[in-house]
Amino acid sequence: MWRLGARRCCLNNSLPWPLTWREWTWLEITLETALKLDGLIGDVEDAVSSSVTAKLKSRGENSEKTHHVAIGYLKKIEDLLASVTRTRPQWTRLISAVDHRVDRSLALLRPQAIVDHHALLSSLGWPPSLAGTKISDSNSGKPAETVNPLFSMKGDLTRKYSESFLSLCNLQELQKRRKARQLHGHDMGNQPRQPLWVIEELVNPLSAAAQHHFSKWVENPEFVFALAYKITRDFVDSMDEILQPLVDKANLVGYSCREEWISGIVIALSTYLAKEIFPKQIELLQESSSSDASSTAAQARVSWLNLVDLMISFDKRTQDLISGTGLLLSVKDDENWQRISVLSVFCDRPDWLEIWAEIERREVFASLKSAMENENNWSKRIEGAMLEYGSDDCKSPAITGAVKHGLSLIIDRARPIPSITLRAEFIRISASPIISEFLGCMFRRCQEAEGLTALADDNALTKVSQSINAARYVESTLAQWCEDVFFLEMENLSVVGEEGGCVFQQEINQLKEFRSEWVDKISTVILRAFDARCRDYLKNKRQWQEHSEEPAISRAIIESSGYIQGRLSRLEEGLNVLDFVTVWRAVATGVDQLLFTGIFAGSPKFNDGGVERLHADLSVLFAVFQAWCLRPEGFFPRLSEGLKLLKIDERQLRDGRMVTDKNWLREHGIRHLTAGEAEKIIKNRVYDA
Repeated sequence: MWRLGARRCCLNNSLPWPLTWREWTWLEITLETALKLDGLIGDVEDAVSSSVTAKLKSRGENSEKTHHVAIGYLKKIEDLLASVTRTRPQWTRLISAVDHRVDRSLALLRPQAIVDHHALLSSLGWPPSLAGTKISDSNSGKPAETVNPLFSMKGDLTRKYSESFLSLCNLQELQKRRKARQLHGHDMGNQPRQPLWVIEELVNPLSAAAQHHFSKWVENPEFVFALAYKITRDFVDSMDEILQPLVDKANLVGYSCREEWISGIVIALSTYLAKEIFPKQIELLQESSSSDASSTAAQARVSWLNLVDLMISFDKRTQDLISGTGLLLSVKDDENWQRISVLSVFCDRPDWLEIWAEIERREVFASLKSAMENENNWSKRIEGAMLEYGSDDCKSPAITGAVKHGLSLIIDRARPIPSITLRAEFIRISASPIISEFLGCMFRRCQEAEGLTALADDNALTKVSQSINAARYVESTLAQWCEDVFFLEMENLSVVGEEGGCVFQQEINQLKEFRSEWVDKISTVILRAFDARCRDYLKNKRQWQEHSEEPAISRAIIESSGYIQGRLSRLEEGLNVLDFVTVWRAVATGVDQLLFTGIFAGSPKFNDGGVERLHADLSVLFAVFQAWCLRPEGFFPRLSEGLKLLKIDERQLRDGRMVTDKNWLREHGIRHLTAGEAEKIIKNRVYDA
C-alpha cells in the first residue's frame, strides 16, 4: 500500500520542487519506515492466514512453528513502532494504521494459540482427576498428593508443551509492551494487573472440575477449603521447577508462577464463595432475623463466623506457600494482596463486610455486657497496668482488661482484610461502638454516684475515680495502638472522618472529654466544701487588725485545710497519677482564687499582726500541698504575691507611684496581680508606729 503510493508520488512528480537535502532525508526515512512496516505486517498476515488454513485442513502439527514466526514478526513491528513513537511522535496516523492491522492479526492469533494450548493440555491429561482425592489427608504428616501431569510428561510432549507455553508467554509480553507504548504519558496507576495467561489455562479447567465437588459441600464449607488448599499445594512446586524458567525465558518481567498459581486458585474459590456459599449464609441470617427463636439467630451468626474462620485460615496457609519459599509478593499493595486472599470477597461486597463487622461487635459486646455489670470487675485492678508516660500504675479496674481483650480480638479479625479502607471500615463498625458503649456505662456509673451523694462521700469518689482510671487506660491503649503501622496506614481515609488522624481519634477525644468533665466535677465539689467551711473566716475582716504577741492560726483554716488534705489523700489512693495531679492543681488554683478574692474584697486593713496571722494561715494551707510538690506557694500565685506586697517595708513605698509601675512590680516578683490590685493591697496596709 505505502510502496505503491510512494512510487506514484515519484513518477507523477507530485512532490514540491525543489526539495532541500533535509526534506529529502526526511522523506526517505518516512518511506523506508513505512515500507518496512508494510512488509512486516504482510508477513504477519501471511503467517496467521496459513495457520488458519492449516487448522481448517486439520494439519496443526506445524502450528506452533507458525505462531513463533508470526510472533517474531510482531516483535519486530513493535520495536519499530516504539522507535517511531520515541523519535517521530508526530507520525500518529502511521502508528494508528499499523496498530489497527496488528490488532486484527492478534485477534486471530491469540485464540488459535489458546485453542492449541488447550488441546495440548488435554493430551497431557490436564486437568487431573479429583475423584479419588482424599482431602482428609491434607493435614497429615505425609499427605497423598494428586498426580501432576506436568511432572509426568516426557520427550516430544515436553517439547511441544514448552513451545506452546512460550508462544502464549511471548504473546502476553508483546501485549504488555504494546499497552505500555500506547499508554505512554498517561497515568497507568489504575490499570488492572493482567494475570499470567498460561497459568489461567491451567487453573480454569481444574477449578471447573473442583466445583463439581464443591457443589456437594455447600453445607460443609470446610471440605471446600480443604480441597482448594490441597489443589494449591500439590501443584505449586511444579510452577517453580517447570514453568518459571519458561516465563523467565520469555522475558515476562514481574511474574512469579507460584504467585500466579495461588492467585488463580484463590480467585476461583472467591468466585465460588460469592456465588454459592455467601448467598446461603445471607439467607440463613435473614430467616433467623424473622424467627422468634434466639437460638436460630445465634446459630446463623456462628455459621457466618465459622465461614470467616475458614477463610482466614485458608489465606494464612496459602500465603505461607509464598513466604515459606523465601519469596515476597512482587508488589505488596492492596491489589496484589487481594489476588491471594479469599477475603477479597468483601472488597467486592462491602455490605457483607458490614454484616460481618456487626456480628463480631454483637459477639464481643455480649461477653462484655455481663462483665461490665459485675461490680467486682470495677473494684479489682489490673496488675501492672501502666500509663503511656512514666511507669506509674494507672490503677485501672479489671473491666478495662476485658474491654482491651475484646477490642484486640476485633482488630485481629480486621488484620487479614486485604484493603486498608475496608479494614478501617470494619473497625469503625465493630470496635468503635464497643468503646462508645463502655463510655456510656462509665458515664451512667458517675451520674449514679453524683445523684446519690453529690460526690460528697468516699464511696462516690471511689466510683468516679474507677471510671476516670478506666477511661485513662482505654485512651492510653488506643493512643498506643494508633502508633502502630497497621493504624498509621488508615490515617487520612474518608472513613476515619473529616479531621483525619487515627481511626480511633473520635473515641480518644470522647474519653478525654469524659475524664476532663469528671475531674472538674471532683475539683468543684472539693472547692465548694472548702468555701462553705471558710465562709465565716472570709467575712471576718477585723481579724487582720488585731494585735497579739503570737499569731494565732485560724480554726477555720485548720479545718478547711484538713478537709482538703483528707479528700486529696483519698483521691490519691484511688485515682491514677496523671488525673490526680490535675485534680490537686485545679483545687490549688481554685483555693488561690477563692481566698484571694475573699480576703482582699472590701478593702480590709492589714496591720503587722494581721500580716503575721495571714502568713501563719497560708503556711498551714501550703503545708497540705507540700506532699505533692516542692514549692506549694508556686501554685497559689495570687495569695503568695498578695502576702509579699503586705510584707514590703514601708520605706520602699514612700513614692506611691512606684506601685503602679510594671517594672517595679516585676522586680519584686509580682506577675499575677494587676497594677490596680497591687495598689489596692498596698493602700490597705497599716504600718504600726
